[in-house]
Amino acid sequence: MNLRRMTTRLAVGAATVAGVLAATTTSASADVLTTIQTGAGKCPANWVCLWSDNNFIVGNPKGGLDYGAIGANQNIPDIAYIQFLPNEHRWKGMVDDASSVVNNTGSSICFYEHNNYGGLEFKIGPHEQWASVPSWINDKISSFKFC
Repeated sequence: MNLRRMTTRLAVGAATVAGVLAATTTSASADVLTTIQTGAGKCPANWVCLWSDNNFIVGNPKGGLDYGAIGANQNIPDIAYIQFLPNEHRWKGMVDDASSVVNNTGSSICFYEHNNYGGLEFKIGPHEQWASVPSWINDKISSFKFC
């Protein structure tokens, strides 16, 4: 009887751990979007979104492939690391390509010229949209964070 009870407890414990790991993996992979379409309204609630062209238009980033828009609900210290999987043969990143931004969060967002939040800083308020970022930061954003 004790062996049966112990086996049941181990099975329940293993299932619980597997469920926690699955939930963590799912939420971690949902922190960045690389398939945002044209339009400020395409930025999800509680996310920050950037487009390569003015007026929230998906253009061709410097890599010249398909997409020029990203979104995140977390700090991004290096935009260059956001990209499609290689087997999708599409988008290679959008560092130094952002021309319009949307902040759909309740916090201010700071955009930076360099990786790891360095260089020039451009700060926008909660729920603010910029169809055209100022010329001094246009095509220079490399990182951003909640600030």
